[in-house]
Amino acid sequence: MIIDSSSLIIFAKIKKLDILLKLYKPLSITKETYKETVEQGIIINAPDAKIINEFVESKKIKIKDLDKTYAKLSKELRNIYSQLGFGESEAIALTLQEGDNMLIMDEELGRDVAKLYNLKPVGSLRILLEAYKENILDEQKLRETVREMIKNKFRLGAEVIDEFWVVFDKIKKGRINKKQ
Repeated sequence: MIIDSSSLIIFAKIKKLDILLKLYKPLSITKETYKETVEQGIIINAPDAKIINEFVESKKIKIKDLDKTYAKLSKELRNIYSQLGFGESEAIALTLQEGDNMLIMDEELGRDVAKLYNLKPVGSLRILLEAYKENILDEQKLRETVREMIKNKFRLGAEVIDEFWVVFDKIKKGRINKKQ
């Protein structure tokens, strides 16, 4: 599974990269994502950059190159969608290059562009719901994780949070009904 910078950073900040690996092993990033998360993060002494780098060095997260065709596509995406960042355009291009149909990405524009290419972007909150469904997180840990994300400046609108809890309640009720 390909992951973009912001999702990678938030999971590193809250020390929950293991959730991603349990759900989506192997994880891959582009060189640009590595630059954005590790190289730039180390310059400002960001603890999450060191954590991500440890995962890269231990080969739990792989850095993948774009071939010429998909590097060109990445550049074209940035030209067409001027607000699209390097990391997002490369993550979309790498997902297409790898023949995958899903990628982890939180930015709205990046998600919209990915959908234009028939990709299915998965956001950080969706990952938490999947972790709950797979019994990787229980309800208490899920709630703590959401609080940690917010505390670490994960940008979430009230509508998104409300929708998340509605979906969570449906999943939880479904789980309870299965037990009965």
